[in-house]
Amino acid sequence: METLETRVNEIFLNLFEVEEVQLTPKANLFADLGLDSLDAIDLVISFQREFKIKPENSELQAIRTLDDVYQLVHKYHEKVATRRA
Repeated sequence: METLETRVNEIFLNLFEVEEVQLTPKANLFADLGLDSLDAIDLVISFQREFKIKPENSELQAIRTLDDVYQLVHKYHEKVATRRA
């Protein structure tokens, strides 16, 4: 079974010119992975498509590391699972 982290990593690998070895939880999206503000928009759109989530702007502005991304996706995934239960 594919984990949420694996799915997030696949988005990064498909959208951006990053190596898989760079995708560590502590990787800074901007300093380590080289994303810019337009990349961040592409990332949000991908999350909306892949995970059917629409994070709040304040949540998006707080994201700095890949682990922040994982936590955000998990948070919304749990909300969706709770609503379905």
